[in-house]
Amino acid sequence: MRFGVALPDSAEKKDQPTSNYRKILNLALPVGIEAVLQTSLGLIDQVIVGLLGASGVAGVGLSNSVSFIVVLIYSAIGTGSGVLVAQAFGRENMEEVSATAALGQMVAGILGFGTALPLILFPSVILRCVGAQQEVANEAAGYFQLFAASAPLTAISAVTTATFRSLNDSRTPMMVTIGAAALNTLVGFFLVLGISPFPKLGVLGAGIATLLSQALRCLVLLILLYRRKEGPNWRWPWQCLGIERILKRLFEITYPLALSELLWGTSAFLYTLVFTRLGTAALAASQIAMVIENLFIAAGSGLAPAAVATIGQLMGTGSIDRAKRNAATVLRLGALAALAFTALLIGAAFFLPVLYPQMKKDVLPLAFWGILIAACVQPAKVLNNILGNGILPSGGDTKFVLAGHVIASYLVGLPAAVWLGIFWGLTVWVFAARAIEEITKVILFLLRFFCSAWYEKSTVAVSSTPE
Repeated sequence: MRFGVALPDSAEKKDQPTSNYRKILNLALPVGIEAVLQTSLGLIDQVIVGLLGASGVAGVGLSNSVSFIVVLIYSAIGTGSGVLVAQAFGRENMEEVSATAALGQMVAGILGFGTALPLILFPSVILRCVGAQQEVANEAAGYFQLFAASAPLTAISAVTTATFRSLNDSRTPMMVTIGAAALNTLVGFFLVLGISPFPKLGVLGAGIATLLSQALRCLVLLILLYRRKEGPNWRWPWQCLGIERILKRLFEITYPLALSELLWGTSAFLYTLVFTRLGTAALAASQIAMVIENLFIAAGSGLAPAAVATIGQLMGTGSIDRAKRNAATVLRLGALAALAFTALLIGAAFFLPVLYPQMKKDVLPLAFWGILIAACVQPAKVLNNILGNGILPSGGDTKFVLAGHVIASYLVGLPAAVWLGIFWGLTVWVFAARAIEEITKVILFLLRFFCSAWYEKSTVAVSSTPE
């Protein structure tokens, strides 16, 4: 059925299983490649800086953990904008698509600048407050400033890429990210190591490379989006029709996601603090394990935006049954991908000595066990990403996503990590605490998916939206 408009028969005929798989994969694969490349920037920084020693790796990792919390908030704006753009695109309302994209980009840019400013002005103070040793704080301060300065650009890019994907174009942002990753690698390698004619800047060089690559990525994405032949047009706030309704819907979808991402990012950072209390070796091992694991998580992350695009478009037309079938298809693909990631991640653990030849012997064994534990819960992590960042938000059920993160992180995972790590000194078991968190979360999200509450808000919103 459809609210207000009858669904064409041709649309139902096209809704075949093979067609669904093909459409989802066409959207998901470029996003996965893009996410791997974007995530690899952190690994590239770590590998290059790792040539300078463990303190450099720890400093870069700790800086990324702090800034990552801020970036997660911006990604929530991208997800919320993507949901609304997909629904408007499903209704073939390009004026609303233009208004939503522009408003999302402006909100992301303003919030990005406001939150990045204190990180830029007081890097050493913040790093010391979160538990970094003086040596690590001094090593990472310049990198932290530059990484924070790139956060607003990353925020605007998140909304822009979400808009591309909701318009069924995930290849354009992928190609742009490939160029940004190549630039980051090249500039970082020359500036960190000081290859002639460039000066040797150490950790600071990695920050310069990150800022430069993110600035160019943001600029190119904006140019390509607004020069699309049949794409959106730029709209200033006073040019947007129905701006109050769009902002209200954007706020309703985004603020639970933003809080959820903030709390999840904060919990990830608190795990980092636990490792910090256990010593520089434990901190370096945790950062190595996290960056490598994130590469595999990123490979499957394209399924969440694919769910936002395909399910959101169907929600926009009121086709709930088809939206649920697409959601089930995405979950099946996620389960298959997760099994492959488990095997690949186990294999990657044995290549740590090759990636980090200068690391001390007490770091790599801890990182090895951390990666093996993470490999065992890849199915839970992939499904959590699809449900929490794709399916449930597409139905407007972002408040439950927030509740799930709070329960799994703050009532289960973190208490176990503090008890096992700080009180008992069991470093490896801190990785296990994070695994328990993911298992708890996937149980909650799956139970929610199997009831109708996750899409009821969207059906009400679509039925009351003016054509």
